[in-house]
Amino acid sequence: MSGAMARLKWGVAFAATAFLAGAAVSEPRQLLSVDFDDGQGMKAAGSSAIVDARSNLTFNATIDKGTKAADRPEIVTQGCHSPPRCLRISIDPSARGAAKNKIMYSFWSHYKPLPGGEPGRIRIGDNKPTTVRFSMKLDDQYDTPVHQMIHFQILQPKVSGRASKVKDVNPGGPVLSLRIVPTSRRRNKSPDVEEFIIAVRNPQAENLYYFDKRDKGVLYRGEVRKGAWNTFSFVLQSMDRRGEMVGRVGFWMNDQKKFDHSVAWGFNPAVYAVSPQMGFELGSYRSADPKGHQTVYFDDIRVDR
Repeated sequence: MSGAMARLKWGVAFAATAFLAGAAVSEPRQLLSVDFDDGQGMKAAGSSAIVDARSNLTFNATIDKGTKAADRPEIVTQGCHSPPRCLRISIDPSARGAAKNKIMYSFWSHYKPLPGGEPGRIRIGDNKPTTVRFSMKLDDQYDTPVHQMIHFQILQPKVSGRASKVKDVNPGGPVLSLRIVPTSRRRNKSPDVEEFIIAVRNPQAENLYYFDKRDKGVLYRGEVRKGAWNTFSFVLQSMDRRGEMVGRVGFWMNDQKKFDHSVAWGFNPAVYAVSPQMGFELGSYRSADPKGHQTVYFDDIRVDR
């Protein structure tokens, strides 16, 4: 284990204990590690499903109707973060009439069996710390999206057939996400750089307009250089405070802390038509843009809980 990673893990354990005001909290256990180098491959030729022979897990991609990708999702062997292999996902201009475009992999499901069983399930309000870590690279020909692009999300799914008690709130969806800033909201116009935000959703912060901290849900805005790998780490904790879902969200980029504090994030399942169970997804999820090609790479995916 590198010194930087050891320091991060120690910081996670210490801060989690402090956040719980003295409650006994053990350091999260590693429950998932996917580096695409040993025992992981595409299920079959032309398939988008990834199988992991070591854990007997299958990671299926959700691909929305109208999504176009000349290059299907593939485990590739060039330019990876930890050679020899990593995952490549590409999206091309949308099909006419598409509502949105999505190729997202659920690496930690909100409903399927998980390594270690149900104690590994991420549930809103359970007050249990979870650490999510992955490396990501935007291709050097990556086009800035017309509207926005999600590459990472903690998903709190809606529950079909159930009505929320509050009618003017659109609950659920990506309650924590990493999004690329769209063309109209860019500040750095360099073709070599993309800007991104880390944002949450809650009943008072549902939508984005500025893509900076003027929007209630935005916690951080930063930059990444195209063609360069970056490692993103999140520490998540959620508790029910008099009906409001609040808790710790910490974010490290390349093992450098960017923020770590308690915020309102997610939706109370007792009030809104959402599941208490949340999942962790990586991929590409954007509006139905009529132009633009985006290719992104992922490597070294890890969940500790």
